[in-house]
Formats: sequence, C-alpha cells, structure tokens
Amino acid sequence: MKFGFLSFLAPPSASGMSMVLYQLLKELPSEDYCLITQHDYSQPSPDHSYTEMLPASYHTLPIDTLLSRGARFRLPQRAGYLYIPLGILARARHIARILRNQRCEALVTSTGGWDCLNLPAGYLASRMVGIPCYAYIFDYYSKQWEGPNYWGRGKYLRLARRLEATVVKGAAGVFVPNEYLGNSLRKDYQIEATVIHDPSDLSRYEMSYQERQIGEGDEVSIVYTGDIYDAHFDAFSNLMDAIARLDRKNVKLHAYTIRTAEYLSQQGISGPIVLHPHAPNTQMPEIQGNADVLFLALAFRSPYPEGNLTASPAKMTDYMAAGRPILVHAPSDSFTAWYFRKHDCGLVVDVDDPAELARGLERLLSDDSLRRRLVTNALKRAREDFDVVSVREKFIRLLQPGASRSAGFGLTRRAIVNGKG
Repeated sequence: MKFGFLSFLAPPSASGMSMVLYQLLKELPSEDYCLITQHDYSQPSPDHSYTEMLPASYHTLPIDTLLSRGARFRLPQRAGYLYIPLGILARARHIARILRNQRCEALVTSTGGWDCLNLPAGYLASRMVGIPCYAYIFDYYSKQWEGPNYWGRGKYLRLARRLEATVVKGAAGVFVPNEYLGNSLRKDYQIEATVIHDPSDLSRYEMSYQERQIGEGDEVSIVYTGDIYDAHFDAFSNLMDAIARLDRKNVKLHAYTIRTAEYLSQQGISGPIVLHPHAPNTQMPEIQGNADVLFLALAFRSPYPEGNLTASPAKMTDYMAAGRPILVHAPSDSFTAWYFRKHDCGLVVDVDDPAELARGLERLLSDDSLRRRLVTNALKRAREDFDVVSVREKFIRLLQPGASRSAGFGLTRRAIVNGKG
C-alpha cells in the first residue's frame, strides 16, 4: 500500500522530526511512499545536510499556501481569521492533487514545525481523495497557535481546538511519540492513540558502557547535540551556573548547535561553553560516545509549557545508545523526567535550581558505580523501546487496512470554510 507522508520538514533538514522520518522510512522501497512538504529539497543547501535524502519522491507545496504562527504572517485580525479556513482549503487541494497523481492509498499528516495548516489540510485532502488519514501528533496542534500574538488568543485558539478535535477523532489512527502525549489526548478527546517511540538505528552505536575515567585529558566534557531555543533557555542558564559552583575548573559544555555565542548570550547562556557547528547525523555516535556526560534539557519557564511536558526529544534515544551517562534537567511532570526517573537510566534533576543541578552533576562525575548502573539501564531501554527495526515494523503494520480504528471522516469543505468541525 503506497502512502503519502505530509510533514513541515523532511530529511535531510536538521530537526528531530526529520530524523524520526529518516529512521522510519529509509529502508522502505521508494515506490511505497512519497513525501509532501513546504520545503524545496531539489536544490543543495547548507541546511539540508543532516542526513541523506530519502529515496522516495519529494513534492513541494506552493509557498503562497504557507501560514505560520505569530509574526511570520501579518494580517488584520478579521482578514487573518478568514484566511485560515481558506488557506486550509487551498492547501488541501494541492495535497489532494499530489495524492491522486501518486496513486496513494493512505496519508499520514503530522504536526510539528511552524506551520498551522498541514494537519487539517491533510485530513481534508484525504477526504477529497477518499483514502484513510492517519494523524501523527508529534506535539499538540492547538499549542502551535499559542503565543503572545493574536493567533494564540480567543477565537483563533478555539478554532484550532475544533480543528484538532475533528482530526484526531476522525482519523483512521493516531500516532504519538510517547505515553504522556497519548494520555493527554485521551483525556481531552476520548481517543486511543498508539505510541510509536522515536526510532534510532542502534547499529551505529557500540551499545556498551564506555569504560573511562571522567576527565581523561585536560577537561571534563559535558556534551549537548541539537538546537537551543526557548524550549531550553533557563535549563542551560542553570547548567552554566551549576558548573561555576563546582570545585572543578576544567568542566566545559560542548554544544553542537546552529546557534551562535551572541544569540546564546542574549538568552543568558554564557560561561564555560564551547560551540561547535551543527554536526550531521553520521558523526553523532562518535561525538556523543566521547562525552563524559550527555546533557538533556527542557526549560522550566518555557512559553509553551504543555509542549515541554509532552515533548519527546528525538536525541534522547541516541543519548541512551551512546554508552555515556546522561544528566537530565527537565520539569518533574514532563515525559522526559518521568521516563528517565522511572527506568533509572539517567540522573534526573527536576527542579529549577542551579545549586541542586550542581549537586547532581558532581554526584554523576564522582560515582563510577552510579554511572555504570545508569548506562546499563539506558542501553536496555534503547533496545526495548527505540530500536528502529521494531519501531518501523510497528509503524508499517498500523498503516495496513483494518489495523487501526476505522476512519470517521467528518471534516467537509463547508465545515472548513465555516470554521466548524
């Protein structure tokens, strides 16, 4: 069965969502699926070097149907509210045309990124073509609309909630990356979502505890790989403060990120930090495996608090496979803190307190038996929950006819244009 996958970003873009798609789809025959995205991957770009291109065909949506949250799209409120349903309808027609031309028998439409049209537009397009739609909820669609601007206020947020409810209730199946998000959707919309943990190709890693003394060489290296933005800021500020509190002069954070020192300093992140260019996925096993400690962080005062609570950082799987101890600094009620605490596979500091973080870091650096236990448990969880072979098989199995609950399509063109669902 050929299916389309609608996503804001796709491989080889540098993002956690792209990495998930790459791992899920890279071993599938190219004729079994196609990718539909807003970005044009036909031309080389420095931003398109994180992974290889997938072998399937890529289809780019017209830029004039793009609606981004916040100040990225400026219209008077009345015109903006009208544009949303019209934008969904226009986007859906483009998607439907691609699905017909590619003879797709199903569509997976996903959340993520900065676009607010894909999820409902993909659902409507599947209705136009008469094929089942599967909703892959990487994060809450309605939370993408929240913020200090009018897109996240009043009738706009109510519209987002109505659209979200229609899609997740009517989809042939709903996929989520973790148990927290699945429980949240069950509470809000009385639907059962299937957990598909973010996959990792464990064959790239040695999958064993890397025996070494902390601080071999001239310094103790704390390593972070990935973007640093408002979902992380105060956690990194706390880490800089925590390092300063240690009675160790050779501890440094090595961050492999697209961000500059100036940008991070403006967010209150400065001190013993060494910035490296954002590295491609092929280099991650070596970079992460050479760390003394891997740092996994989520902000305590994020502008999107519920997003952080249900987030499943794509890098956590690779961290667990790297054979190095993980320091987790995230809110106590987040999925990330819950998972590492439950499985004892990382040292969790779940309070917004640099002094407590410093104590946790010192404990991790000083106790070899603790590091060995945490790494052993992390390797076990990586094999059981995140191995790409089993995760991919589960994903493909769920797309087969009859595997998920039957679709109850209820989103019509009239409902979209009228802002009803």
